[in-house]
Amino acid sequence: MFSVAWQYLNGRSVASTPDRLAAEWPPHPDRVFQALVAAWGETGESPDERAALEWIERQPPPELAAPEADPRDAHTAFVPVNDVEGSRRAREYGDPMRSLLPSVRGRKERQFHSAHVGDAVCALIWPEAVPEPAVASALESLCAKVTHLGHSSSLVRMWIESDPPMSTLIPSDAGSPAFLRVPHSGRLDALITAYSRGEEGWQRPPMALSAAYGPRALADEAVTGDFGVDWVVLRTVRGHPFGLGQAPALVAALRATLMKAADANPAALALISGHDPDTGGRMERPHLAIVPLGDVGHAHADGHVLGMAMVFPRGVPFETRDACLAAWVAAGDESGRVDLVFGAAGVLSLADETRERRPRALRVEIWCRPSTHWASVTPLALDRLPPRRTKDPDAWAANQIAGACERIGLPRPVGVRLLPVSRFEGAPACRGFPPLRRREDGGPRRHVHASLAFDRPVAGPVLLGAGRYRGYGICRPFASGQEEEVQA
Repeated sequence: MFSVAWQYLNGRSVASTPDRLAAEWPPHPDRVFQALVAAWGETGESPDERAALEWIERQPPPELAAPEADPRDAHTAFVPVNDVEGSRRAREYGDPMRSLLPSVRGRKERQFHSAHVGDAVCALIWPEAVPEPAVASALESLCAKVTHLGHSSSLVRMWIESDPPMSTLIPSDAGSPAFLRVPHSGRLDALITAYSRGEEGWQRPPMALSAAYGPRALADEAVTGDFGVDWVVLRTVRGHPFGLGQAPALVAALRATLMKAADANPAALALISGHDPDTGGRMERPHLAIVPLGDVGHAHADGHVLGMAMVFPRGVPFETRDACLAAWVAAGDESGRVDLVFGAAGVLSLADETRERRPRALRVEIWCRPSTHWASVTPLALDRLPPRRTKDPDAWAANQIAGACERIGLPRPVGVRLLPVSRFEGAPACRGFPPLRRREDGGPRRHVHASLAFDRPVAGPVLLGAGRYRGYGICRPFASGQEEEVQA
């Protein structure tokens, strides 16, 4: 085990969320990494310490120990504006240089968000990491040089801790809404590039990759399947208002666009296409699912597509995921937008969803939070047709859906109920969704809507059935009522 610990000397953390509207708590692991990088850059850029930083970015996302914090109201202060460029003419009272005098220097209103954390010890914990002695020594030296975390007034002392406090958040696919930025391979070089341009060319460093975190108790209790919550959410920025009933065509177009852009990277191409790069046959392991995100589940929902998401299987290496993201970037234009053209049907333009405030359908936690009750938003395509002499086709279909849960790593549901329509307002009925054809004879598969009940919390995403990679069988948690389920 390896741990970096710190304590706030003033009992408060001064750091803002990216939109500067609230205090950031808990601190993101990448914020701690940036503090270490800043200390390294300001104290001589030791080669040994750089090697230690590179060791950190190769590690998996760490666990986090952080106490409950009390967010404070934003503190308003009037701070001096930046220096102005002086005149090249004679220095007179009317010269712009006069604005540099303390008595006349301008002030600008700024707000500082903080959270009261007391004297508790915080820590990043890598349970399986054991650095070499030289790396551990360099990190210990580097921690001693860190003076603040976040704003310069957020003073800390930092050290290497052999007995850290119990972690409160752990990397988890349990559907928690806590998505924290984490250091990753290449992060150090990105930070160096951002700060190496000098004062005039300085630019804000790019955002780090995010990992899903959940409370330890919840993560230990909830069951997860093959798919993770490390989604890449794309929002519709313009174009024809497509409905969820057109989702399979949208998914196919986006997948083809990504495959074309990833043609030079076999690993990314295999993950996107679902075909083995050596044999050309279908991959046996899970691959990238593309999920349409529709406006459903409220009184005025109409089912139009608000965006789409690239859903990665759990355990995908960062390098392969980055290659898929590079394919997405390569497919876009200068503004980062990707246009999917559907002839007379219109154009759908997609871009990265970076807004802090976003529609509910574009929030990952809406689709992934732990629940014992789930229901389909898009129809499930059954893997097989029932035998000709089946006495109860619905019971047979319920058993097929229960088996589909087991095939993606979830427990077998204790109840499955077939429904004529989705439980979510605005979702398409089965007849409003194009049929998924069987490979064997080209015939249509049976489509059903269903609700599922489990005997323990299940964390999403839950993508079921034969078309789960293509927009079929997308499920969402729902509030359960007293109802009779068909036992599966």
